[in-house]
Amino acid sequence: MDTGTLVMILIVALVVVVLLFLIRAAGVGRRARARLRPLPAESRDRYISEWDEIETKFVDAPEQAVREAESLVMSVLRERGHPLTERDLPSEVQRAHKLGYSTRGDRTEGMRQALLHYRGVMERMVGPEDQAKREERRRELA
Repeated sequence: MDTGTLVMILIVALVVVVLLFLIRAAGVGRRARARLRPLPAESRDRYISEWDEIETKFVDAPEQAVREAESLVMSVLRERGHPLTERDLPSEVQRAHKLGYSTRGDRTEGMRQALLHYRGVMERMVGPEDQAKREERRRELA
């Protein structure tokens, strides 16, 4: 085999490797950058109100609160147009699900951790709420 043939084989191999890299990067990028729709103001307010109720329930009924939190988070993701396949769910949702339904260790602590993960997703998906509004809503619940 002469030098020209060897160089040609190396160039073809390099082009194939670069093409495979570009194809993979394009596929991962599309999945990671899902275009999420903004929430209408009324939906945002409703989700915030429902979240406050869930947090209030946690003390008396932690299992129910975690199930409702998961359901609410999935509703927000669905409304915003997030792909709801297992691999595309935010890592916090996946961790929260495992913690909330785990039977190992301190179950209540696992549910508390799950609720915190769900809260993080809610804050990112719904957006921060004005602190004065939040305090006013909590007083209304009391």
